[in-house]
Amino acid sequence: MSNGNEDREVILANFQTITGIDDIAIALSTLEQFNWDIDTAIVATVSEDPSPSPTVSSCEINTTFKVDWKGREYTFSLNVAEATVGTLKENLSSRVGVPKENFTIIGFPTMTVQTDHKTLQQMGVSQDCRLVMVETPNQVNRGQSSSSMGNSRYRFKMNVEGLEYELVFPANNYVRQVKSYVESTYNIPASQQRWEGWPPGTSDSLELRDLVLETPFHRLKVVRRQESSRVSIGNTPSEDEFMDDDVLESPECSSSVAPAKRPLMTVGKSAEENVMQFLQVFEERYGSIHPSFHIGTLKSALTAAFNVPADLKRPLIVFLHSDKALAGHLFCSQVICSESIAGYIDQHFVMWAYDLTEKRLQQQVLTECQAIFGLSGRKQVEMYVPDKLPLMIVITKVQSAPQVFAVFQGDISPDLLMAQLIDAVENYNQTRSIEKAAELEQEQRNRLRELQEQEYLDSLQRDREKDEMKKIEEKEKQLKEETEEAKLSSFEDLVPPEPDAGIPSSDLTFKLPSGDRINRKFTHDTQLKVVAYFIGSKGFPPSGFKLVQNFPKRQFDEDEMQLTLEDLGLTRREILYVEERD
Repeated sequence: MSNGNEDREVILANFQTITGIDDIAIALSTLEQFNWDIDTAIVATVSEDPSPSPTVSSCEINTTFKVDWKGREYTFSLNVAEATVGTLKENLSSRVGVPKENFTIIGFPTMTVQTDHKTLQQMGVSQDCRLVMVETPNQVNRGQSSSSMGNSRYRFKMNVEGLEYELVFPANNYVRQVKSYVESTYNIPASQQRWEGWPPGTSDSLELRDLVLETPFHRLKVVRRQESSRVSIGNTPSEDEFMDDDVLESPECSSSVAPAKRPLMTVGKSAEENVMQFLQVFEERYGSIHPSFHIGTLKSALTAAFNVPADLKRPLIVFLHSDKALAGHLFCSQVICSESIAGYIDQHFVMWAYDLTEKRLQQQVLTECQAIFGLSGRKQVEMYVPDKLPLMIVITKVQSAPQVFAVFQGDISPDLLMAQLIDAVENYNQTRSIEKAAELEQEQRNRLRELQEQEYLDSLQRDREKDEMKKIEEKEKQLKEETEEAKLSSFEDLVPPEPDAGIPSSDLTFKLPSGDRINRKFTHDTQLKVVAYFIGSKGFPPSGFKLVQNFPKRQFDEDEMQLTLEDLGLTRREILYVEERD
C-alpha cells in the first residue's frame, strides 16, 4: 500500500502512466474509490480490462453522493450511468426502513422530471451531490373505509389526465405537498399542473386541514399544460434588459424576467395583511412552488419557531426582498422556488418574508428587528438594506436570546444555498442537542417537583379526611351516648321506688355479663317488664339483653313480661342472670 504521506499528484501521475487512463476525472474517481491505494486500484483496473491499453469507462466508475433524511446523512456509492432513481429508492428504503412508495427524492441538479426508470446520470447526480428524501402520502386501496382514518387524514378522488385514483393525505400536509406527490408519481411537473376542484382561496402554503373539503372524499382534477419558458439562473441579463429601477416595473418587460407591477406589500397595512398580500402576489409572479411563509409578525414567527417543545423547534429564516434589487426576481424564480429548496426549508425551517421596496417598509422591519434583537441586531440587518437584497437571514435561539446564525445573499446558486442550508441545520442540531439534554433534565426535575407537590397535597387531603372522619365519629359517639343516656333516663322513670321494709317483696340479685352483681327489691305484684326496665336503666336494655334463671333453668320470654313476680314464682330471694340476646 502507498505511503499515506505521499503526494497525491505523484500517485495520480503514476496511476495514469501505468493504466493508460488519460481522463483525469476517471483516474481521480478510481483512486478515490480505493482510498488512494494505488496498488489495489491498478489491480482492479487491469483485471477489468486485459487489453494492452487499459482504459476505464465512465460507466464502470461509482459516484459517491449523499442523501439527507430528517437531519441524518446517508452516503451512497453507485454507478450513476446504470443505477436508476428506482435503484436509489430501493437502497434508501432498505437503509432507513421506509417503503419506497412512501417517499420521493428531491434536489436533483437537472430540471428533468423524475421517474423511477431514469438513470442517476440523467438526473445530474455527480460526485458529492447532496439530495434530500421527503415523505409522500400513500395511495389507498379502493373500498377502504374512511372511518378507519379518523380526523387526521383526508380522502380524495383525483382524476389525473383522465384516470381516477383514490388517495389519502395527512391533514397537516400542505397543498404544495399534494402537487409534489402528483409530480413524482404521475410525471406531471408542478409548473405544468392545471387543477380543478380546490376550494376558493386555496394556496400552496395552506395545510389541508385549513381548507373546506367535502366528505367522505373531495374530488380534484389535474391535467398537464405547457410551461412558459423561464430565464436560467446561470444567464445574466444584459444591460438592455435592466437599465434602471423603472425598467423593473415596465409593462413591456417579459413576465419571466421582470416582476409584475402589483406590489408585494403596501404601506399602511398591518403585518398580517401585508404577509397575506406577499403570498398572493408572490404566487402570481412565481407560481405555487415556494417555501411556506409564516402568516403574522416577525415576533409571532419567532414564537412559532422557538416557543414550542424541544423536538419541534426549528431555525427561523427571515427573507427580505425588494423589487428594486436586480437579483431579486431571479433569486425568487430560480432559487427559493426550486422544489428541492422549498421542500427542505419547509421541513427544517420556519420562514417569514417581508418586502423592503418602500422605505417606510424598510423602517418598519428595522424597528421590529431592534425591538426583538436589540440595537446590534438592527445594525446587522442595516448592513444589507437596501443595497444587498434579496437576503435570507437564519435566526437561531439556543438557551439565550435570538441571534443571527447565517446570512445568504441573493447572488447564491441553488446548489450552494442547499448545501449551506444543510450545514446550517446540522450545526443547529448539534447545538440543539445540548439544549435538548438540558431541557430533558429540567423537565425531569419539574416532573419530580410536581410529583412531590402532588404527594404533599394528597397527604394534606388524607389528613383532612382523617380529621373529618374523626370529628364525625366523635359526633356519632356523643350522639350515641346522649341517646343511651336518654334511654336510661326513660327506663328509670318507668321503675317505681324500692318498697319499704315490712312490705312483702321479692329480693332479686342480678348477675351482670361483667360478673358484677346488683340487688333490688320489688313488690310481688310488680310486672316482669318493670324488672326489665330496671336492668335497662343500668345499661342493659330489653332489646339487647334477656333475663335467665339457673335453677330451675328457664328463660323469660316476651310473652311473660306482663306477668307479675308472684305469677312467675319469684317471691323469695332469687338470682337472675342478665345475658346478651343472640
